[in-house]
Amino acid sequence: MVSQPQKDTPFGLEPNVAAGLAYLLTWLGGIIMLVGGGTNKFVRWAAAQSITLWVSWWVIDVAVFWFIFPMLHMWLLAVPLSMVWGVLALIVWLWTFITAFQGKEVRIPVVAGLTESIFKSML
Repeated sequence: MVSQPQKDTPFGLEPNVAAGLAYLLTWLGGIIMLVGGGTNKFVRWAAAQSITLWVSWWVIDVAVFWFIFPMLHMWLLAVPLSMVWGVLALIVWLWTFITAFQGKEVRIPVVAGLTESIFKSML
């Protein structure tokens, strides 16, 4: 009986599936795929960028819409901008996981550079 060679992806998943799940499950998926094993650069990039994207999104969301705008008494501006921010997040989320499931690398402007600097030793 001949055994199959072990894949270099987390949990033996196909690279596009692992990368797609990293984006689909946002920061949690990124963490799972990053620590789940494997050396596939495509999957590690997707996982690291997913973590960077969603943690950054959350920090900006909290800082701007929960603290800065309320402190400046700009409630009327905060609500529509928060909605736009949410729609933008939905579009980016859809774009990243669909593209990754197709097996294509995603490089989000600004986030990609931040990802490279934060995760340089892991990529």
